[in-house]
Amino acid sequence: MFFEFIIIAIVLGKILGGKFTNLGSLNVRYVYIIILAYLIQVGIDFWAPRHEFWGYPYLHIFSYILLFFALVKNIKLPGINYILGGTVMNFVVIALNGGQMPVRADIIPERVATALASVRGGTHVLITEGTRLGFLADIFYVSLPYQKQLISIGDIIINVGILVLIIRGMKGACQG
Repeated sequence: MFFEFIIIAIVLGKILGGKFTNLGSLNVRYVYIIILAYLIQVGIDFWAPRHEFWGYPYLHIFSYILLFFALVKNIKLPGINYILGGTVMNFVVIALNGGQMPVRADIIPERVATALASVRGGTHVLITEGTRLGFLADIFYVSLPYQKQLISIGDIIINVGILVLIIRGMKGACQG
């Protein structure tokens, strides 16, 4: 849902009188670290079903440590405080549940739930009775015409931060 919110933020920024070109003046530091963290998470989801590896949960947690570093270095930018807060929420539930984000099995397709139950080491795991802080897990189901997805409270707060960052950035109200 992050990419959809980026598009929504750009459209809203334009409607509110912002300029797309102003985004080029955003002084986002350590972008390469944010990209690396994202690639680590995508890599885990790609490789986990294919290759068993004990270190996936640790890599997942490490990707969040990278994100924390980059977000703290950019904390003066508008919206980053929301992005950091949502990231902390996601990290806490992941860290307390073995390095994996718990997801609700009752609202995802059965084949996806079966796959999650059988795959060890990816970034997600099914919610069980032993899940800690389940209310911070991926418990909200979003059905878009082209994709169905589970999101967490942390994801929602991150998306609010993305909206603030992009809209304020387009209006030229950013400093870093």
